[in-house]
Amino acid sequence: MRLSTLIALSTLAAPALAQSFNYPNFNSTTGLVMNANAAAVGGILRVTPAAGNQRGSVWYSQPLQVANGFHMEMTFQFTSQSASGADGLAILFQNDPRGTAALGSATAGSCIGYADNPAQPAGVGITNSLALEIDTYDAGTPFFDVTGNDFSWHSNGTLANDARESFSIGWATPPVDFTNGLVHSIAIDYVPGTLSVTYDGNPLFNTAFRFSTGGVWPNGTSSGGLNLINGTSLYVGVTSATGGAWENNDVLSWSFSSGGVAPTTYCTAGTSTAGCTALMSAAANPSASLSTPCIVNVSGVEGQKFGVIFYGLDQLIQPWATTSTSFLCVKLPTQRSLAQFSNGTIGSCDGSFTLDWTNFQATTPGSLGQPWLAGETAHLQAWYRDPPAAKSTNLSNALTLTYLP
Repeated sequence: MRLSTLIALSTLAAPALAQSFNYPNFNSTTGLVMNANAAAVGGILRVTPAAGNQRGSVWYSQPLQVANGFHMEMTFQFTSQSASGADGLAILFQNDPRGTAALGSATAGSCIGYADNPAQPAGVGITNSLALEIDTYDAGTPFFDVTGNDFSWHSNGTLANDARESFSIGWATPPVDFTNGLVHSIAIDYVPGTLSVTYDGNPLFNTAFRFSTGGVWPNGTSSGGLNLINGTSLYVGVTSATGGAWENNDVLSWSFSSGGVAPTTYCTAGTSTAGCTALMSAAANPSASLSTPCIVNVSGVEGQKFGVIFYGLDQLIQPWATTSTSFLCVKLPTQRSLAQFSNGTIGSCDGSFTLDWTNFQATTPGSLGQPWLAGETAHLQAWYRDPPAAKSTNLSNALTLTYLP
């Protein structure tokens, strides 16, 4: 199926290159911008210390590409708590006009350093942002936190973000209390359409979200999408605050890697009469602008065979023939590339086919699927001659390519 809604066309820009950072500790904070009470202490990133009425934010100094997907990991710890401890951390993705100086309200710890205080005039919450609260304090009215031990995604579209649970687009309470003073870990994965949170190595919850359209608040209303920098990027950071209760809100390690979904395989390759299974692969997805190399490889083909790589716009899994081990995995209509010879050795599985997908699309105007849009998919399979087999042919497994901007 053509998936033209995976990434909104209004946010498309030049193809994104993967970007990453990795801080196994904070003995060095090169590349980070710290605001207000945030500081590096003994190799730990202390976003706010165990004292009343503190707030802090820490940002990676450059915008990072998020539109096509990302993976983030962090270890964190809450120590030296007052009677109840407060208020936790928030992981932020934002395009606020203040950039790396962005910081939320100073008048309520429950704003966790990113949001407006609903009891005060609006204006200081971080705008155009998505926040994941790691909330250690049940604030009650008017925030109505789920518990004092929960993860909650918050967004108010392009407006100032809000820590009230009516602005949550997804939340979960972890099975192990993260306020127990121990070190805990979190991983966040974004594939356009879904935010996934893993806690202490175990999947915890998924939230429906796209940067282009946002998520859904508890009342069923859309939160609205964000305006990304150059259509692809946001500042990535962490914020915190305390009020009348406090704790050390610490980050011990932090890493981030941007990128889109990888090419994926599906369907089962047939086994040739020589015992070969032809397998498709690609190292990277193509781009709608045709500026990103995308090479499709088929390995394990029986030697000295003619074949062709073909593609379509929809998947199909259908037996190739009654006695065949192959499956037809691409639905009509389809289009072929030029015929190829596998080379290799007769009777061995050392043959191969290769298709420069980007070049094929660039030099074959009007081919099936053109013009390609970001988020659309092409499904490829290889066919090759095998005279003793059913229908005198066999098929590889199949490959799905997802177009990037």
